[in-house]
Amino acid sequence: MDTIISAAPIGAQTKTFSGNYLVWRKVGQKLRKGSPGGASGNPRFRHPTFEAAETEAQRLARLFPASTFVILQEVARVKLSEVAT
Repeated sequence: MDTIISAAPIGAQTKTFSGNYLVWRKVGQKLRKGSPGGASGNPRFRHPTFEAAETEAQRLARLFPASTFVILQEVARVKLSEVAT
């Protein structure tokens, strides 16, 4: 008999959704926040379709030809909540 064990700690909440598309800059093997121009923070715009994200990634690639841009889709988010004791 198989046993299913959840890897999520008690008090973890997982929210799943179809997700929007995000464009990140890739440097070496790491993804970086912000643009090559020095702005920091998470991507500011969530693209509603893959095509919109691809258009933005192509625009950024033309502006910053030495950079690679990656399109990611957020499909779930896990957040710890306080557990009452």
